[in-house]
Amino acid sequence: SRQNTKQRRHHSNIIKFVIMTGSNDRNDKDDGEDTTVTNIYRPIRPNPNPISPSELLNRYNKLLDRYPLRTKMITSAVVSAFGSALGSFLSSSNTNNNNKPSNNKRQSPSRINWVDVFSYAIHGGLINATICHYWFEWLATNGPSSNTSSVLVDQLVVQPPLLVLMFVCLDVLRANIRASIGQFREANVVGKALSAAGPAVVDSWRFWPFAVYFTFKYLKKKHYTVALNLCSVAWTAYLAKGGGGGDAASD
Repeated sequence: SRQNTKQRRHHSNIIKFVIMTGSNDRNDKDDGEDTTVTNIYRPIRPNPNPISPSELLNRYNKLLDRYPLRTKMITSAVVSAFGSALGSFLSSSNTNNNNKPSNNKRQSPSRINWVDVFSYAIHGGLINATICHYWFEWLATNGPSSNTSSVLVDQLVVQPPLLVLMFVCLDVLRANIRASIGQFREANVVGKALSAAGPAVVDSWRFWPFAVYFTFKYLKKKHYTVALNLCSVAWTAYLAKGGGGGDAASD
């Protein structure tokens, strides 16, 4: 009987230990689930420390290492546009101050010559940055070892033709931009496009849904673009013939 009672106590202690261990595990799991939910729905706090100038410089240097030409083109376009905008703004401000009337008439606000801004941006990004990139790469590899000699070669041999090219390109860009703006205003491009788009959209719904449907159904994904380009031959010919309001847009 004593042995039976000892065995019963032993079994009861084991059962209590198992029950207590299971309850603790459940509580731990519940606590973990609660913390997970609170972490999910906890609002994200903005970083109080902004990016430092040194970090921005490091990122810019990494871009120069990975994409040297594209980075230089974008930088040159932005810097050239900013310099042109600043120069035209200061020039218009000085003109307004010099022509200040004696009476208290309202002065015209300082204006920025946006044609010049876009002209300098296009020249700086597409032409100047590309030429300078390849020229300085060649000069660093094949040029003289002395920095003074390299500067003399750059300023005496390359800089004068670059200045001539710059002024020619700027004049051409200014003329083209102004002519495009004038033609855009005189031809009423937006009004004609809107009037031609209405019939063209209706006609496109008679053609393109079937073309796209059969393309998706019978062809592979890699052939989608080629098939739709072939279908666009008929659509372009239809528009050029005058269908779908194409005659209004071509006037």
